[in-house]
Amino acid sequence: MNRIDSVKVRALAASILSRAGYLSLVVMPLLLASAALAGYKSLKVKVDPAQSYPFHQTQSNVTIAADPYETNEKIRTAFDVQDLEKLGTVPVNIVISNEGEDLISVNGEDINLLDDKNRSIQSTAPEEVVQLILNKGKAPSSRSRTPSPIPLPRREGLRGDAFEIETDFRNKALKEVRVAPKTTASGFLFFRLPGKETRLSRYKIYIPEIKSLKTKQNLLFFEIEFK
Repeated sequence: MNRIDSVKVRALAASILSRAGYLSLVVMPLLLASAALAGYKSLKVKVDPAQSYPFHQTQSNVTIAADPYETNEKIRTAFDVQDLEKLGTVPVNIVISNEGEDLISVNGEDINLLDDKNRSIQSTAPEEVVQLILNKGKAPSSRSRTPSPIPLPRREGLRGDAFEIETDFRNKALKEVRVAPKTTASGFLFFRLPGKETRLSRYKIYIPEIKSLKTKQNLLFFEIEFK
């Protein structure tokens, strides 16, 4: 083998090793996440009338409760994942009981968390929460990145347990919900707290609008403090 061929072989070997190292850095976290989610099960969440929860408020025959899931033990009664609270993400189950005679509507996207200085924190989309779980807390950056030398599957290509967990989180998330008279409805919002806090004692839920679909009028806003 002449010198030129030797140089080419070494360059090729270095390229293969570099790509193998990149692949291990990218794929291994995904494999570990898949192992952590192996056999994911969708759990049924028991929902009681809103008045029965510690943190609730009542106006005009409508009661809304906010039930925080602040510990791993409680989170695992609703979602079959480990250590979600360590990622600084707290699920809050919003429970709406309508004791009136009119159909009402609540939009989960309008509901925010307020801190003790009335600074607002918007809820995190369930898809983003799933990505935090898969990436062990590292949120995808919006900055431009160097294209990967190895093609990787896109999010919409999720399969197996990763697909199951995203489906479960999306199905349990609070969207725009209509609550019939004399019934109770619920759904989860997910809040990422600063400094990966896990307690909501200095926060409150702010619900700006509850709409009567019969009169087209809005009820007064709701503020539910975690005290």
